[in-house]
Amino acid sequence: MSLLGILENGLFAVGQVLRFPVMVALWLCVIAVAYHVGLAGADVVRRMAAARSFDVKRWVNSGAVLGADAERLSALPAPLRRFVDGVQAQGRAGSLLHGGLENVLAEHEEAARHALDVPRALVKVAPSLGLLGTLIPMGASLAAMSGGDLNAMAAHMVVAFTTTIIGIAVGTVAYVVVSIRQAGLNVAVRQMRYLAEVIAAEMESR
Repeated sequence: MSLLGILENGLFAVGQVLRFPVMVALWLCVIAVAYHVGLAGADVVRRMAAARSFDVKRWVNSGAVLGADAERLSALPAPLRRFVDGVQAQGRAGSLLHGGLENVLAEHEEAARHALDVPRALVKVAPSLGLLGTLIPMGASLAAMSGGDLNAMAAHMVVAFTTTIIGIAVGTVAYVVVSIRQAGLNVAVRQMRYLAEVIAAEMESR
């Protein structure tokens, strides 16, 4: 066998070895997107409830943000409550001045955005895995066809087309999830920035 033939057969073997991890990765993508669909649904329900019962400006007008007690804080949505808790903790430590407030705000904005890292990755990774899951069985299918084994060829083709469908479907659903949760994230970030401005005004008036 020539060197070229050895290299080609070696690459074919490597491609077939990759078949198992690609299938496992696709299954993990399916599980991950199902989990994030649930999170997106819960996020929509929470936002609808908050829109009916919570107004950040009315909450601010009811008292100082830095001096808010546990009862007032309980009326805040979870992201805002965590932010105010963080600000109050920094205030008790005496580190709000000299950029401390801006740092707390940046940390909570970053944490909120990191919640979308997985679905954002699925938008790109899942279709790529679907393509890999298509091309790998196609090689085996062509090999089976050259050997006259039509049943094996058909089985490999079914796997190839199925992985394509799954990859594209997961990527599409993940994109919808990102769009839904991004809307909630934008609202939370906007409200956190508003609270940060109110807190800064309270600090200047002291």
